[in-house]
This record gives sequence, C-alpha cells and structure tokens, in this order.
Amino acid sequence: MKARFAVFLMGGLAGCGPRGQRPPEVVVYCSLDQNYSQPVLKAFEEKTGIKVLARYDTEADKTTGLYHRLLEERDRPRADVFWNSEALRTVALAKKGLLAAHESPQQNGLPPSCRGQGALWTGFAARVRVLVYNIRRVEEREAPDSIAALHDPRWRGRAAMALPLLGTTAAHAGALWARLGPEAARKFFQRLVENDVQIVSGNAMVRDLVASGEAALGLTDTDDAVEGIRRGDSIRMVFPDQRPGFPGLDRPLGAFLIPNTAALVKGGPNPEAAKKLLDFLISPETEQRLAASGSAQIPVRRGLKPAPELSLPADLRLLEVGFEAAARSLEEAEPFLKELFVR
Repeated sequence: MKARFAVFLMGGLAGCGPRGQRPPEVVVYCSLDQNYSQPVLKAFEEKTGIKVLARYDTEADKTTGLYHRLLEERDRPRADVFWNSEALRTVALAKKGLLAAHESPQQNGLPPSCRGQGALWTGFAARVRVLVYNIRRVEEREAPDSIAALHDPRWRGRAAMALPLLGTTAAHAGALWARLGPEAARKFFQRLVENDVQIVSGNAMVRDLVASGEAALGLTDTDDAVEGIRRGDSIRMVFPDQRPGFPGLDRPLGAFLIPNTAALVKGGPNPEAAKKLLDFLISPETEQRLAASGSAQIPVRRGLKPAPELSLPADLRLLEVGFEAAARSLEEAEPFLKELFVR
C-alpha cells in the first residue's frame, strides 16, 4: 500500500512548471463517497488553481481505514486535510494530538456543536440517522417510529443495520452508549443480536435490502434514503424517536444528526494550501452544493435550503450528546461491539 501511495503522490509532481517549480497542491483524505466529494474538490481546484490529491475510503472501511492510516503516518504525515463523513473519529484524532488548530473565517454561522475544541475541527453538511421501511411489506399504520423496533420480536429477522464499528453507524453507537449509559447500551445491542438483525457492511446496503424486500425495515442515513426515494425504491423514511417510548427513557431519545468534519493534519506537507481547502469545505457554498447533490446533505447553517425530499420537521428532536462525549464512549464500547458483532 505504501508503494502504491508513493506512485499516487508522484503523479501530482509530473505537472511541474517550466522552471521546475512545483505547482501548489494539497493532499486530502476523504471518507465521503467519491461521487459526491470529488465535484467539491474539483470546484476548489477551479477556484484556486491548487491541485487536489485525494485518497478516498471504501464503503467497507468507512472512516476507519483513513483514521488508521493517519495514526500510522503520525510521525511523517502525508495528508494535509482530513475530510471525514462523520465526527467521532475526527474528535479521536484531535485527542491524540494529530490535528492542527485553524480559526477559519468561514466558521461564522455554524452552530457551537460544529466547532471543535481548540479549533481543531469544524462540522458542516450533516446527515440524520433514519429508519426506512418497505411500503409493500409494512403498512403505514404499523411503521416503526423508534430504533427500538430493531429488537421488537415482530420484526425478528426482518430488520437490517450496518456494522456498528464503521462510519456513521459506529458514531451512532458511541452516541447511544453515552446517552443510555453502558449497561443499557449493552442490553440494546445484545437484543439486536437476539432478534436476528441482519448486520451488513454499509448503510447503502441496508437501504438496498429494504428496497428489495429482503428486509422490512432498516437503520441508515438520510443520504442513502433520499437516493433510494429518488430512484423510485419502495421505501419510506422516518425520523425516529420523536416521542417518548424508548425503553428506560421518560422523554424522546431523538434522532442522531452527524455532520461532516474537516480538520488540518498536524505537520502536513502543504499547510497554507490546506487552510484554503478547509475554508472552502466548511463554507456556505460547499454546504449548499452538497445539499443540492445526490447525497442531499443537510446544511447546518440557517438560511440554506435542504433537498426537497428532506422535509425536516421544524421541531425535529435530536439525540442530545456532544461529539466529544460520544467519541469517548465509542472507544469504551468498541471491545464489546467487536466481541458481539465480529465473529
């Protein structure tokens, strides 16, 4: 892998100027799907003239592959910017001292929850964890409205979710561990296994299983749900846990909102170009671009328009857990989750 990456980087050097001057460039590690992130990076190139060298994650490794690569490269960083499709691994990198602070002028208008401690990361363009169900297999009157449906006996063997060690599903697991507490969270995940929930490699696969009818319902993200709705899948999307009823809680659990995050890699080879890319990524322009794209990312700033398929309730209740707390909880939960789900 190291040799291949060296060739990948050298490809960016072939266009050196007539006097041997190296054109400006920036290296970004990106876990957002390439078909959605690449147009954003192309727009940055066109606007600034800075060449972007991008390494993308795979659906099977979502976020964790690049996270571990950054850990491996901490003594000799190769990346300048980490564009993560969720927040918890970014927070973990900040805690381990791998990120550099940057007070960006583009942070104006972002909510406090999207501003990392010490200006080490910034959140933008979010997704919400949602339930989807097959409208041919589930009548609207019995449609689930809580993630607790995943361990409801009537859906035994008929529900699906991604492995809770990767991507946004891992982030959601960390948030649940923090909100419910370790004991209740362990029971929740154990009941998923007991109820024969189908555990698959990614959120898009969850959506596809529900669309095909192989699963009646599943837990996924708004971007995957919207993509299925746009192509005519027989699915409907539900923002879960908007009313009391989750076991052990006397008020609504709420839906989990997860922003993309952008951060500077400490010691990266192109720090000035990196700051320009980070500023571009967290800008209102990029939020609106991602909202209008096939990924239908949800702007976290007020005044920007979400995708028309995302009719967000004005009183949408969100799972109230800080990303730092969720990141700590995910680290605590991982050994248990690995033992439970990786066989």
